[in-house]
Amino acid sequence: MGGTHIAAIAKRTDAHLGAVCTLNGKALQGDFRDSGGNLNRPGVLFDFSAVKKYADWRELVGDSDLDAVDICLPTDMHATVSMEALKAGKHVLCEKPMALTYDECVRMMSAAEQSGKILMIGQVLRFWPEYMALLSFVEGAEYGAVRQATFTRRCGLPDWSKWLPDEKRSGGALMDLLVHDVDQALRLFGMPAKVAAKRIGADDAVMATLIYPGGPEVRIQGGWFAAETPFSMSFQVRAERAALEMTPEGLMLSDRTGQRRKLELDGTDGYEGEVNYFVDCCTGGKQPELCMPKESAAAVKVALAMKESRAKDGEQVACLG
Repeated sequence: MGGTHIAAIAKRTDAHLGAVCTLNGKALQGDFRDSGGNLNRPGVLFDFSAVKKYADWRELVGDSDLDAVDICLPTDMHATVSMEALKAGKHVLCEKPMALTYDECVRMMSAAEQSGKILMIGQVLRFWPEYMALLSFVEGAEYGAVRQATFTRRCGLPDWSKWLPDEKRSGGALMDLLVHDVDQALRLFGMPAKVAAKRIGADDAVMATLIYPGGPEVRIQGGWFAAETPFSMSFQVRAERAALEMTPEGLMLSDRTGQRRKLELDGTDGYEGEVNYFVDCCTGGKQPELCMPKESAAAVKVALAMKESRAKDGEQVACLG
């Protein structure tokens, strides 16, 4: 993810990469050719000859030449590094999930408020063309109220990572992977009253229901499966007069007559959209209204409730209050 963000920063003319920090010797020299992750994006070789290089994040955070810090570290480091960067007067873009606990999220928000700097969490689906179209579909009055929504996301166990399979560091699939879909559900429908979740399969996966009294039926399912499982994500949202589906063939709209057509999207890369928005907020001195940290904290709260419910074999767990 660090390489993905660097590639997006490199396209800006009003911002540049001033320093990098990693314990990975190859990456510190700009070699990200072996960094594919679950999306299997092509690796990149960067020119870091004019970039400061650190092996200790504390030195990077303390660098007075830097205005902002982009944190693509293991989740158990998010809160500590974010708060220290904010304390040092830096704007912060931090990868999702925001932190491992809701209390850490609260402390991160408090640090941002005290510093007067921008804190934004990398909920990249908010900048993904298909999910931006979904927001318009739900918020628009053309098709009526949403009745049902299902979000699915799955991939193989992350054997390409040393820290992701360690639940104490990553929070597991519900926190690291499905937090994307939790964030989308909350963005579209608000905080559910309760959640109920059950384990599916032998690995770290779940089928969960977000309970909205009098509201839509919302389900989130998926997680980490066998190592050879390819990455996939999709959604199906049904309103009173139409349905919108993200499929391998594209974004499909079906109306009440049964007619089905593919919607054309602008093709903007979600990661570039996310990084560009963060840079624009920093240069413009405005808070990230399209991706506020309190909303990312709420997603952590619901993901933790899903984990608790799964551990209790589907017992409903409250989210409000």
